[in-house]
Amino acid sequence: MTDADVLVLAHGAFHGPWCWQPTMQVLESKGLRCVAVDLNRGGLQADRDALQATVDALRREEGCRVHAIGHSLGCASVQALDASTLASAMLLAGSVGASEGMPHQSEMLAGDFLSKLIPQDDGRSFLSREDAMGMFYGECKPEDAECALDRLRPTFVYGSEPSDPTFWEALPVTYIACKRDRAVAPDYQLKIVDQMKYSAVLDSDHSPMLSQPEMLAEAIQEAMAHAD
Repeated sequence: MTDADVLVLAHGAFHGPWCWQPTMQVLESKGLRCVAVDLNRGGLQADRDALQATVDALRREEGCRVHAIGHSLGCASVQALDASTLASAMLLAGSVGASEGMPHQSEMLAGDFLSKLIPQDDGRSFLSREDAMGMFYGECKPEDAECALDRLRPTFVYGSEPSDPTFWEALPVTYIACKRDRAVAPDYQLKIVDQMKYSAVLDSDHSPMLSQPEMLAEAIQEAMAHAD
């Protein structure tokens, strides 16, 4: 890691840039600059465009070497980025685009996640406070979980699209799985781990950026090192 390295972070469904703060604090204390992008802009293309604009600005205006991480739904936006503009990428507890050997996205969601979604008039979806608690924050401190629940918002829900060539063949990509996840099925995540060149498995719920920020920060730094 050098002074030119910067990490761009894409949050998942219902969340915002705020969810990355505990992990960003750990990473920034180690000298890594972090930029969390606000998504939920209308769908995959709009979210991807916002993320790409941030990456491009960091490269063009500041000469940065950019790395990106997506969490859950944010993985779709990260995989849609121009791989040539990134030094490395991380996919945390989310889906991957269709590719030979990879599990189908129909295997992704744990339990009855889809049936828990509450449709909104504008096409977004939401979750009840009780369901969000159970799915996202099982390993979080109660006060951290309550704070997160207060900040959730409706979101558009979509999946990852295939890329050609596949994103993880174009640059060093690390898939980070969460063994205690109750939103994205751990079995689905571990099948991806088996197919990826670089991977990490965390003993965590769906939200290690809140419940295990030190552990996640370490995994991120190890993943970024593959760009060297």
